[in-house]
Parts: sequence; structure tokens; C-alpha cells
Amino acid sequence: MTGPAPECPACRVQMEAGHVLSKDNSGRFVRPQWIEGPAEKGGMYGFRVKGKRQFPAVSYRCPRCAWLLWFAPEPDA
Repeated sequence: MTGPAPECPACRVQMEAGHVLSKDNSGRFVRPQWIEGPAEKGGMYGFRVKGKRQFPAVSYRCPRCAWLLWFAPEPDA
């Protein structure tokens, strides 16, 4: 996501850009993805994602209250 960091809705201060990592089934760190539609159980990793739009999640943290905001911007063309 490009441009300035958003303002915290609660504190009205500029948020800090960052990222969140999770571990997959093999213990590797991975970046969370936003997947369109409701979660459907099944598939190779526990949820069906084939044919659904997927975007990497981008997060921002408020330095004052610790609120996290998540975005899933369209990939740059």
C-alpha cells in the first residue's frame, strides 16, 4: 500500500506501517492473505481458496493505543 500511513480512528495520530506473520503447518513464517468470500472448509490446507481473489494483508499500528488496522489493497499492475 503506497501513500501516507492512515490516522488512528481512536487517537487521531499517524499510525506506524508494519506487517504480521503467522506460521503455516510446516512452521514457516507466512504473511496473512485476505481471501474473498466466506471461509469454506476443505482443500489441501483446511480451507478452499482455488478461484478466489487473494491479496496480501497490510497492517498499521497506533503508537498510542496499539490499535491495528488491516487493509488488503489490489496488487500493483
